[in-house]
Amino acid sequence: MPVAKLRAVLDTSVLVAGIVRPAGSSGQVLRAFREGRFAHITSSAILDEMVSVLARAKVQRTTHLSHDEIGDLRLAIEERAETAPGEYQDLDMVHSDPKDNAVVAAALEMHAQYVVTLDAGDLLRLKVFLVSGHRPVQIESPTGFLRLLGR
Repeated sequence: MPVAKLRAVLDTSVLVAGIVRPAGSSGQVLRAFREGRFAHITSSAILDEMVSVLARAKVQRTTHLSHDEIGDLRLAIEERAETAPGEYQDLDMVHSDPKDNAVVAAALEMHAQYVVTLDAGDLLRLKVFLVSGHRPVQIESPTGFLRLLGR
């Protein structure tokens, strides 16, 4: 009997760090996604934020990505990831950073087991989301998630 793939939401911090530093732990998580080692869950809000961050001057000095290349990255993720339809868009669980609610909403809506983030201030410190009627969603760093994948 085949083993079910892990289901994980990659937040914007992991997406951007993986693009900026492909050899780092976030880059290794993106590589594992491309290799089909887990099901990547995303949402329009997460991808919108990724595009916005990648277009910032500070990030542009490192990546030199054109607007078309950033759009192509978004499209590539959309084509391979599962996208949450946005039914939980009004969720309000992360009061310290409301943008992180989109990450939690995607995880709950699409039954992800993990959220992978570099956000130590708002998400990692929570460790797990427990919401009635949903499976627990564990919050992991890229390094922790790679351990779970056996890398």
